[in-house]
Amino acid sequence: MNRDRGTIKWTSMMLPEHVQQLKKLAENHKKKQRPQADEQTLEEWSRLLGEAYQYDLPLSITIHIQGQEEIVQGFVHKINPVQRSLTLEHPSDRLQRKSILFEEVIEITVVE
Repeated sequence: MNRDRGTIKWTSMMLPEHVQQLKKLAENHKKKQRPQADEQTLEEWSRLLGEAYQYDLPLSITIHIQGQEEIVQGFVHKINPVQRSLTLEHPSDRLQRKSILFEEVIEITVVE
C-alpha cells in the first residue's frame, strides 16, 4: 500500500510564491458566490422592509460579504433608497446600529 504525503512532499520543491498562490486559490474556491434575487423576491423584501419599519417588527437578514454569509438581526431604523442601503438597530441595544447595502442581502425574514 502506497502511503503518499500528498501535496506536502511537493511543497519543498516549489517556490514560496507558488505555495502562496495555491493557498490563495484554495481559499477562493471555498468562498460562496452571491445568489441573484429575482423580481418577485425583491418585491417581497420591499414589502417586508416597509412593514417592519411601519410596525417596528424585528428582522433577520442574511447578508453576503466577501464570500461569507452572515445573519444580522434587528429593527429597521432607516431605509435609504438613494444610497441603496438600510440601517438596522440591534435588538437589545437600540443605539447600536449597522448599515447594510441592498446588494449584500441574500434573505430577509421577520423574526417571530
